[in-house]
Amino acid sequence: MSRHSIELIEKGVNPLTDIADLEDRGVFVVETLAGDVAPTEQMQRFLERLQHEKKETFFGDVLYYLTSERYPESQAAVMWTEIMNHKFYMSEKLKRNIGIRVAAIDYLVNIRGLLLAPRIMNSNDYRQTVKMARTDPLTGLYNRRYFIDQTNRFLEAANRLKAPVTLMMTDLDHFKQFNDQNGHQAGDLILQEVARLVRGCVRNSDIVARYGGDEMALLLPKANRVDAVAVAEKIRVAIEENCHEMGITISIGIAQYPDDATSRDDLISAADDVLYRAKEFGGNKAFYFHPISIRYDAKDPQVQTVSVVGDFNNWSKRTLPMARQPNGEWELTVRLKPGRYRYKLFVNNGQWVPDPSAPLFEDDGFGGQCSIMVVR
Repeated sequence: MSRHSIELIEKGVNPLTDIADLEDRGVFVVETLAGDVAPTEQMQRFLERLQHEKKETFFGDVLYYLTSERYPESQAAVMWTEIMNHKFYMSEKLKRNIGIRVAAIDYLVNIRGLLLAPRIMNSNDYRQTVKMARTDPLTGLYNRRYFIDQTNRFLEAANRLKAPVTLMMTDLDHFKQFNDQNGHQAGDLILQEVARLVRGCVRNSDIVARYGGDEMALLLPKANRVDAVAVAEKIRVAIEENCHEMGITISIGIAQYPDDATSRDDLISAADDVLYRAKEFGGNKAFYFHPISIRYDAKDPQVQTVSVVGDFNNWSKRTLPMARQPNGEWELTVRLKPGRYRYKLFVNNGQWVPDPSAPLFEDDGFGGQCSIMVVR
């Protein structure tokens, strides 16, 4: 086992760790699990933790690595046991260890009939084929298709584990101008350097993908907003310090699941939205959605409903209802990207009231006042 693979084992287990990635890096999970490679004590503990952390997908991931086919976890666990029994039976008959791949192919093709016309491929060639299928050839980052697949997996795992997932969308500032002045070959070199710098700022368990052009997407499992903002700032500074002579900086938009969005498409859209707000503010910034608490101290029992209405929700009277607290106050937390917003409170479905606690007000154009909120 290489020093790099030992370091990966010592760093512990992430439940979203891709078994194919571990195999690519010299951590032979499948062979060790099948008994084809004698496990060290360290590797045995690693496998136990990996199986515990990935208990909802572990055997499904193992069979996917072997067959490129997805099976439900309950079915995959039964199939793995049957493949191992078949391996033991065949090895006893032939008086030698036949290996997990031979046993799996014979079982799935000849016993269960689940695979048709499998092709034998050298394991190194197979790993290279898998790598090419999910990797962007220019930057060496994951490609957009793999990013989308992994996003689905990450969000499913986040629901099971009740843990956040943070998505960053990035875009290089002034890259088109650099390309026009220096040519696409120079632009390609910039993209390769930026990819190297970004990859160096994140964890092994994080996914960094080329989303398109000079735009990259980063998935950070189990990263809260504070952690994600720190990583984004680290990336921003690294690009600024290494690419400033070329006039290149980076803008970053950060969105978190499930606080800022509750589906894959909405999460991507939210991160993109705040990314372009960062570019509108001049670029070279990392922006995210800020949780803003709005309170209305109306202890009058005649007040039955209060909503927050403003340009951040297209002045809709129904989308942001406030909740009455035990002390009689009304309260709502909204998540807003940086900017300047005008808003009012809509009381008892008929009365427009400026927020008395707002620091700024301005004429609403109808003889009344709007409250002003500035999010930085």
